[in-house]
Amino acid sequence: MSETVHYKGTAIEIEGETINDLQEFAEHELILRNKKVSDYYEGNFIECLCETYDEEFFFYPKKQKLYQLEQENIDNDDEIIKANKLEDGSIIYELKFYNGGAGFSECLEEAIDKLDV
Repeated sequence: MSETVHYKGTAIEIEGETINDLQEFAEHELILRNKKVSDYYEGNFIECLCETYDEEFFFYPKKQKLYQLEQENIDNDDEIIKANKLEDGSIIYELKFYNGGAGFSECLEEAIDKLDV
């Protein structure tokens, strides 16, 4: 069912020197959660992690960065898509959107695009 949703939270960058480091992190998280990666993902542990736990992890493809999300769901009526970067590199975000017209990752990407990180 589509509805207006409102999220407010923090995106904490997962440290990794390379995309392989992030893949290893994602694989480890999936193992901890007893999640078997299907053939559909062809070994892309980041994609599996972010699609399976999309309210806990987010991959920003333009900069090849993986974030762990801490958020709360807030209920009210206006659309909000905004983000602020903290000194430690974490990103605080607030999203409120109609989820029948846009997806969580799409809106988070739009908010981060506005930061030009």
